[in-house]
Amino acid sequence: DKLRMSGHFALLSKRWVAVLLFLPLSLTAQESGVERTFTLDQSVQAALVNNPGLLSAEAEVKIAEQRVGEARSNFFPKVDLQLNGSRYKARQDTIVSPDLGTILLSPSRGDNPDTFYAARLGAKQILYNGGRGGTNLRLAKAALEQARVREEDLRGQVVLSAVKSFYDMLLARKQKELAEEAAARVDAFLTRTPSWDEGTRAVWEALQGRFRRNLAERRRAEQRATLDFLNTLGLELYTLVDLSGRLSSSEVHLELPKLLAWAQESRLELRATDFQREIDQLAVNLSKAERYPVVALGAAYEYNDPTFPLRTQLWHTTLNVSLPIFDGFSSRSRIRQVRIQADQNRIQRGQLEDMINTEVRDAYGDVVYWQEEMSQRSDEMSRAQKSLRDLERSRNIPVRASAESWALEASQAYWESVHGHRVGLARLEKAVGRTVQ
Repeated sequence: DKLRMSGHFALLSKRWVAVLLFLPLSLTAQESGVERTFTLDQSVQAALVNNPGLLSAEAEVKIAEQRVGEARSNFFPKVDLQLNGSRYKARQDTIVSPDLGTILLSPSRGDNPDTFYAARLGAKQILYNGGRGGTNLRLAKAALEQARVREEDLRGQVVLSAVKSFYDMLLARKQKELAEEAAARVDAFLTRTPSWDEGTRAVWEALQGRFRRNLAERRRAEQRATLDFLNTLGLELYTLVDLSGRLSSSEVHLELPKLLAWAQESRLELRATDFQREIDQLAVNLSKAERYPVVALGAAYEYNDPTFPLRTQLWHTTLNVSLPIFDGFSSRSRIRQVRIQADQNRIQRGQLEDMINTEVRDAYGDVVYWQEEMSQRSDEMSRAQKSLRDLERSRNIPVRASAESWALEASQAYWESVHGHRVGLARLEKAVGRTVQ
């Protein structure tokens, strides 16, 4: 419960920080009917603050930290104070249940019940247990590192989702804007065309229908992108948002062998398998430790008497040695089980390395593809726009309509390549596990 409450308080404090960051932009945005305006950095921060999976992973790290403290406590002596008051009637010596203090009661005197009071201070210290204490502590520390790796991996996924949803929304708005401008131009051409010029009107009406469908698709794409953006940032779905940023990208020079080497060094999943291998080995050591004796030192000091004040004093110091003789071969089975798990982890690591190489190569291929397309589509967009300007006063209506269609398609295709390049770079950084620029 305390860990859950601390997680809630951490979430509340982070949200207050986010509110303070967004407040200046929000006040300006509300004047235009927008509730919040986000930059790319603010979008990422909001996604990190509001993501429930990440909050759960942070709580897992805190739990793992407490388990390390619990494992460390096994090195310290256990001290307890017991206070007992017994009302009993017995014809022979009787021992109270160990759960209640293991008190020896003498036979009752006469037919009436007797009373017995005791106060005991005891201590127990494990001197040797085959290294189980140290192994358990190392296991807890390895589990803590695994929890941190999972948290960092999830954090990277949230960042990638936030970046992608931000640029998806920018692209959807840009393409809708281009479609609206093209549709407005065609509507204006159609309005200026007299009703008796049926051939010219037919050309413009056909183009008007095509642009109307394109605009409807772009508006629906913007709705989907906005909904995905709100979901990614953990905002209410009715929130009116705006973006402060520009859809742009620039050419980068990347070397695939270097990226693959970086991925093998930086990917968190590979670090997780290293910790899992350590955990498997520690589990083997822990199973072997059960074959060794346990040596414990205990001491107690006690006052007891039938009545108050208690005057009878007792004390003892005990050295206990417990020797395991036979456990039905259970320890041998556990050792074999853990060794098989260690072999399984080695196989999984090989598969993971192949998967990472595939992710890096695929993301690298996307970046290279969109980088080449961005350059070629930019040239095509420039040619299409120049052709549209050159044909502005032309009387060849089919050619002008074709130029309008080409200009719209080329412009939308160019901005799609810019978006693909930006998202591809984000995917590549996630695949490599570090920045690549």
